[in-house]
Amino acid sequence: MQTEKISSNKLFHQTLVEWKDEFEEKIERSRSALSRHGGGGNGNASEKEIHDSLHSAACRDKSVHDDICLGLLGTILLERDAALKSYRDLTLLSRDNLGVVVDTLSLLTLEKYHKLTDVSRNQLVWVIREMVKGGAMGADMLCWNLMRQIAGGDTSARNLWLIDYILDIYVEYRFTWLNKYPVLIAAVIYTYLRVIEDHMTVPLANLRQKEVTFVSSLIREHFTEVCMNQQIGLGRDFIRQLQAVSRIPEIQEIWQDLFYNPKSLSPHLTGVLQLLNMRTSRKYIQSRLTPDMEKKIQFLTAQVKFGNQKRYQDWFQKQYFSTVESQTLRADIIRYIVCVIHPPNEILSSDILPRWAVIGWLLTTCTNPVAAATAKLALFFDWLVFDPVKDNIMNIEPAILVMYHSLKTYLAITATLLDFLIRLTYEYHPPTVERFKAGVGAALKSILEKRVLQTLDVVLDNPKLEPELRKSIKENLLVLLDGNTQIENVFLDNHVQESNNLPIYNNIKSEPMPILNSTLTNHSIPSPVLITTSANIIIESASSGTKQPPPAPIITFNQPDPEPDFSDEEVDTKEEVIEVKVKKDVVEEAERERIFEKIRGLPTNFRLPFEALLSQNDMKVANRSDLLDEVLSALIEEQLEKTKREDLSETLAYLYKSELEKPTVLEDTSSIIENLRISPVNELVSLVIELKPSDKSLKMKNVLRVLADMITFMPKVAYKLLIILYQLLEKDPHGEEIRFKNNNYESLYKNLLQFRGMKLDAQLTQDLKVCWECEPLVFPYVCPIAYIWYVEETDLSNSTEILHLLVSTLDSSQLQDLTWKIMQEDVRFFESDSIVPVIVKTIEWESWEQHCVWTLVESHPNLRLEDILPVIPQLDAKRHPEALTALLLLFRRTASSSGGSPTKRKRGQTGGRGNTSPAPIPSPTTDNVLAHIDHLRLAGSVLVFNEDVMLAALLQVQSWVTEAQKSKYKELLALVATAEEPDKKPSGTTKRPKPTPRPKAGNNGRGNSSLSRTRSGKARICTSESDSSDDEELRPPKKTKRPRKVYSSESD
Repeated sequence: MQTEKISSNKLFHQTLVEWKDEFEEKIERSRSALSRHGGGGNGNASEKEIHDSLHSAACRDKSVHDDICLGLLGTILLERDAALKSYRDLTLLSRDNLGVVVDTLSLLTLEKYHKLTDVSRNQLVWVIREMVKGGAMGADMLCWNLMRQIAGGDTSARNLWLIDYILDIYVEYRFTWLNKYPVLIAAVIYTYLRVIEDHMTVPLANLRQKEVTFVSSLIREHFTEVCMNQQIGLGRDFIRQLQAVSRIPEIQEIWQDLFYNPKSLSPHLTGVLQLLNMRTSRKYIQSRLTPDMEKKIQFLTAQVKFGNQKRYQDWFQKQYFSTVESQTLRADIIRYIVCVIHPPNEILSSDILPRWAVIGWLLTTCTNPVAAATAKLALFFDWLVFDPVKDNIMNIEPAILVMYHSLKTYLAITATLLDFLIRLTYEYHPPTVERFKAGVGAALKSILEKRVLQTLDVVLDNPKLEPELRKSIKENLLVLLDGNTQIENVFLDNHVQESNNLPIYNNIKSEPMPILNSTLTNHSIPSPVLITTSANIIIESASSGTKQPPPAPIITFNQPDPEPDFSDEEVDTKEEVIEVKVKKDVVEEAERERIFEKIRGLPTNFRLPFEALLSQNDMKVANRSDLLDEVLSALIEEQLEKTKREDLSETLAYLYKSELEKPTVLEDTSSIIENLRISPVNELVSLVIELKPSDKSLKMKNVLRVLADMITFMPKVAYKLLIILYQLLEKDPHGEEIRFKNNNYESLYKNLLQFRGMKLDAQLTQDLKVCWECEPLVFPYVCPIAYIWYVEETDLSNSTEILHLLVSTLDSSQLQDLTWKIMQEDVRFFESDSIVPVIVKTIEWESWEQHCVWTLVESHPNLRLEDILPVIPQLDAKRHPEALTALLLLFRRTASSSGGSPTKRKRGQTGGRGNTSPAPIPSPTTDNVLAHIDHLRLAGSVLVFNEDVMLAALLQVQSWVTEAQKSKYKELLALVATAEEPDKKPSGTTKRPKPTPRPKAGNNGRGNSSLSRTRSGKARICTSESDSSDDEELRPPKKTKRPRKVYSSESD
């Protein structure tokens, strides 16, 4: 066990003027804690004793467990010789499946990778390799984050080493690990297709060949499940990246197959247009910028004012575009700006640097003709297949605005881009030119409809353009605006026209503005050769054969994630995927064949009933139940390998998909279905109940593993499982006995933890979120189940995340039901010791959500007013009216319930039944009272100090306060004259400031003036006309007997 002397190696590079990184200090503290808990002061401790000590400490406290894990991780990163031993210890001591380690490594790979020393960087990659080797949970995410540090256009030794090392990991663990993660495979294909473009020189031939061999085999092996899968979203940019390296022999074979023999890649591929119609997910486009580079681009487009950008651009140019190879990076940045950065209307209407200005700067400073053409292709790529119903206008806006704002000062830019757009539309792929014309025409129409520009004449029919270019525009672009019927017929889907209530551009400046402070190196329109360099690669590569590719059928597929206009949020969930209309039957058949292949690989006792279930969809329910019983009987008797078990679980999820996805609420009443039955979940639960969750036998593990795998394939199963378990408990005649003795029902869900690899908090949160997203009406029913069963074992009562989801879905009827359950003490959402931080987090929510929260708070019998009072200093009258209103009502109800006037019952007085009243709140001290009154004085409440009672009170207080208090509140006490001491003759008269005359109350017998004491013994001043002289001597009041207050028995 590694607990020896801590090394002095540094984790990050640090200059003399920089503070030590907080993360590095945290690692040092954790390493010290590791040494301390491992018996670091005892040099004679054996390896076993150290391990036992650390194990005991890690199990005892979560914070200690995290310190030990981070301490071992720090040793791995800083000490190469001790890394292997420390990693072994880490896997043995971790109790959260390396969760804290994965979170820490994610932070390092995304935010602090560029600051790591060489030793720490090498060790970081090494520990990720070890996690991949061991199949650790979260290793795929770490590999994704690590690939983001691969910079495009960078051929430095450090970048090449990282590319080669990650590639070795994928090659070594491809079949045992990588093939399980289709999304990661897509990212690997996209990333390495991009970097191959930078490795075309002779010195990098070996690395390039290794990359090409690996990527080409991945593409062919996973083309259907990765490249054509709309949920994964590799999309049209896969074609763009493939085109850039299509001259390499292995890639060229794939390129030719796309045109001449698409069925060799996938039986469902009809042609290249099918892939072009799929939008690429933003996460792949984002992955081609390093996190540090992404921050700088985000800063430019969100913080820098237009006109102040030159120094930032010069710095960016110096750091990232200083080499010849780095010019290829411009296309990645332009693609990122077009597809990922979608600023809201607030930024569009402000003076922040617009997107078109950044893109114009990137185009004008490019010195490589091929890189310039590739950058233009990245700018216009979405125009070719644009569909206004499915695609976002924000992907079209930058290109048209670059051309518009360049007309006045940089006319050559506009001319170059218009010429490129024409050639791209008609020459990129001639067999699909009609689809491209339809896309470009739809893009131009959308620009007018959404008012990006008021008119296109200033761009497309500008007299400053060359006559030949204007003629070409008229023949090729303007005709696309006129030929409405012909173009619209290309779209097979009958899309509904968009409504007119979408956000529009009302902030475009009327006068063109110069691009930036840079100038064009060539102001002439590029020759056709320049355009051909990039745009016609697809034509040259495809036409190099002896035959022309047949025209691909023009088919438009619905995109998986249609974006709302002017939105910058990425949505990649299953709910957003629109089924493909034209090829629905083909896709379904492909899925069926894939499941059939999995069934063939299962043992006979599973294969036969599954084949019967798959081949006979109209089978009677009884027969299906019999076949399912055969599968489950074999399941509890036979141990399956992990891959076979996952195939079995996926087959069950596919065969019972309609059952698993059916709603759990009645459509007419919106209430939960009673006695919910979902096959095969109910059958699996019945097996577990019969076997008892405490049984650790092979049978129990097999059933729980299948349940966990089904949740992985279909997350909806998890929250439906909670409903089924709760309903089973309610209708079980021995439910309460089972619940408190064997804990069968609620512990079944917890037993899934070890097979899902999650903590109970994380598992509940994830499953409840899935419920909130899929069936919001069910959420108010499922959420209390989690609180009833697991609030004592989790941090639910301190979490506002689930609470926010709950109150966002409640209606008035559901709120009433929840209130009743709380008052009956069936469920509890809040605890008295944690209610204040919870409420503080809710005060910024919507009004209805806050109303729900305060209703739930008031319903809790375990909460007192004193528990909520500390929240008052956090409230602001203008910003938090809902919370203040709720508190006022709570105060009013509390006062009413206590019997009206607070003076009605004396403290400590017993009630009619002999019960003593609650302990009184301590009375305020003199300092408290004086501080409060002084605050009134400073706040300008001068009228209060004109009251006789206030002046008399201050006069009396002068005889009580200490010298320190007199000094502290001297300005306050100076408001009244100091009374003479009774045992000392005054040497002169003391004048009291004449108070502001009070309005007369009429002839009510109060004309006398005297300084007397009230019933409570406090002095007060009464004024009269006869005693109002400025020379009157102020006498101390006479002491009077305090009358005894008699309380009747009725006052109680």
